[in-house]
Amino acid sequence: MGAPSGSRDVKPVASVLKATRILHSFNALAVCQSLRQIEERTGIPRTTAHALCLSLVEAEMLEFVPGRGYQLGPAFIGLGGQVIERTGLLDAAKDVGKRFVRFEQVEAHLGQLVGGWVVYLDRTASLLRLPMNVHLGSRVLAHTTDCGRAALSIPAPGEAWARVVAACEAERRALPDRDELERDLAAVKRRGYAMNRSERNGRASLGAAVVNPAGVPVGGVSISGPERLFQRGEVMDSLVNDLLVVAATIGRRLPHTAE
Repeated sequence: MGAPSGSRDVKPVASVLKATRILHSFNALAVCQSLRQIEERTGIPRTTAHALCLSLVEAEMLEFVPGRGYQLGPAFIGLGGQVIERTGLLDAAKDVGKRFVRFEQVEAHLGQLVGGWVVYLDRTASLLRLPMNVHLGSRVLAHTTDCGRAALSIPAPGEAWARVVAACEAERRALPDRDELERDLAAVKRRGYAMNRSERNGRASLGAAVVNPAGVPVGGVSISGPERLFQRGEVMDSLVNDLLVVAATIGRRLPHTAE
């Protein structure tokens, strides 16, 4: 995403950039923040952060919660809806996640790639499931998720790394090792899907990129379930096949645009 033509001599407005840093500091683990927390997460002095928060409240981009601090405001409902509608990802994925839920304790998630983040748009689950730390509307660093890693494996390594750097810097998070990440993304691209096993909760997951007809990665789909399920060869083969079919089906349904 470059700057508009004719804007080379125009300088960005510093206060606007600071305001966006405040907005980007909110995520699923920081839904509501005090001024002190905003200062710590953004590096913006508290007095300046306070003035910016008051302006963002006036614009309905933040809401003040007495005794707790600030949370994202109602303006993002309409704005976010426009971005989701523009890509057509949610409509394209309608009903296709149902093929995963024939297995117990399996969930399918749909994520949209936004810069260096994945925003979760939809979830389909079997009747018997375990609680997951995936909330609809939550935004996470793309390189830390299966569907995000799969989506990042599609563009050139330099572009993927630039997305990762921008997202990590916005959240003031440590950068991953570049060589290790790029080796992983190359392996994901060759294999066609990303995989992760968690020893902590005994679950495993797979993720595949959703690519529109113009060849642009717009997001990904992932499935998660008990690790024992992924250790059974015939089940694993079935899950991988379903994952790739679903991702390809969603991609074909998307509008032919380079956005």
